[in-house]
Amino acid sequence: MSGIDGLGLSFVGVSHWHVPLYLRAVERYGLKAISVFDLNADTARRVASGLGCPSFTDIDDLLEHKRPDFVFAFGRHCDMPAMAKRLISLKIPFAIEKPVGLNAAEVREVLESAAREDVFCSIPFIWRFSAIVRQLRERIAPEDVVHMHFRFIAGPPGRYLESSPWMLERKTAGGGCMTNLGVHFIDLALFLSGSQAAAVDSACFHRSWGYEVEDYAVSLMRLSSGATLGLETGYAYPTDAASHADNRWTIVTRNGYYSVGAGSVEFREFGEAGVSRLAADTDADTYYPNFVRESLNECLSGAAPTAGLHDMLRVRTILDDIILGADAQG
Repeated sequence: MSGIDGLGLSFVGVSHWHVPLYLRAVERYGLKAISVFDLNADTARRVASGLGCPSFTDIDDLLEHKRPDFVFAFGRHCDMPAMAKRLISLKIPFAIEKPVGLNAAEVREVLESAAREDVFCSIPFIWRFSAIVRQLRERIAPEDVVHMHFRFIAGPPGRYLESSPWMLERKTAGGGCMTNLGVHFIDLALFLSGSQAAAVDSACFHRSWGYEVEDYAVSLMRLSSGATLGLETGYAYPTDAASHADNRWTIVTRNGYYSVGAGSVEFREFGEAGVSRLAADTDADTYYPNFVRESLNECLSGAAPTAGLHDMLRVRTILDDIILGADAQG
């Protein structure tokens, strides 16, 4: 087994809506899936049929069938800590979807277990794997960031009713659009500014669709670097075949003004004539195969993950404070 194409991969919880994005990597890089698990037998069989591997509705049966070299784990947010701890106890390296738990205490327990057993775990903070962020990091020094604002508005919450109705219940998901979408941009803000923490100055949630979880959320934060962050997420965008989200970023630095949106990155810098524009893929779905490839390569080489449980804990801690702040608003 000389490369990632020799690893036996298992996909656990394949009814998750991100799974098709991960499976693009199987075809692109010639990866080897050896098993699939989901509580929904029809879903498990369908995904397994496409991969040419057996399906299971009992995780114990999957793990006893043939030990995977690496697991991509998905599931209800309330179930993630137990799933992660099971893989850690077996010393199976894995990647797991965010947010890993319903609160920071649960994520911390997973982190401590993985550290104690020296088990690799990567987190799909997907923008870290994009050309957009690579370009921004080449142009922007973390200490020069003054303010950032991220807006990501996806389709309405009813899209989860068929495959993942648990996403609309607080006891199983922990939250709505801020938990599902906002975590990516909390991480991105920390990553670009070199920050380790943030103080939440304000947060407000809307529940316009009548579900338990928020469908529009805004928050203002002060990062440990001194920069400020405005974050806006929602399940409110009328999607169509051509457009499935409103994704816009603004980054203000001591040296200029940078914006991302509508398939491009725009650089306006003091002392530079004109505006520099570069075409950019602003669809996050594009970057999941990159995450799969890099996670497997890092695991094989013994490198630390590009995004790991320490990063998830920092983000989850800030997310908890946002939720507390919004709850206090009523």
